[in-house]
Amino acid sequence: MLMAVLGLAPRASAQMPGVQLIVTPPNISFPKITGNMPVAAAPPLTVQVVAPGQRPWRLMVTAVGPLQSGEGAQIPNQQVSWQAGPSPAFVNGALSSGQPQLVGRGQGSKVGVLRFFLKNRWGYAEGNYSLRLHFTLSSP
Repeated sequence: MLMAVLGLAPRASAQMPGVQLIVTPPNISFPKITGNMPVAAAPPLTVQVVAPGQRPWRLMVTAVGPLQSGEGAQIPNQQVSWQAGPSPAFVNGALSSGQPQLVGRGQGSKVGVLRFFLKNRWGYAEGNYSLRLHFTLSSP
């Protein structure tokens, strides 16, 4: 049996004041994965971008390392993907080792929902795994 937790760290960076990123909840967990489950789905994650007027923004997510168990076993973070909405502001994607991935872009304030999925490869060692994600909101 395998269980994974994603720790989320929002960061907003912009040259002008007033752009804010709110990510809730701060942690999400996948259900325990058993041998016959091809994919585990985490509960939805709400992402709120607060930007004045029609100010443009871009939201990226970066995985900090692989999924790691307390016993030292690892699962590549490329096994984690997400579905996002509403489109076109928020886009589906998958984590990539150390590379920021686009979550969304738009203008003005928006609220989106992300649903993360973990592929079961049956060869994973049993245990509890964790992974830290950094969300970065930028605006020119």
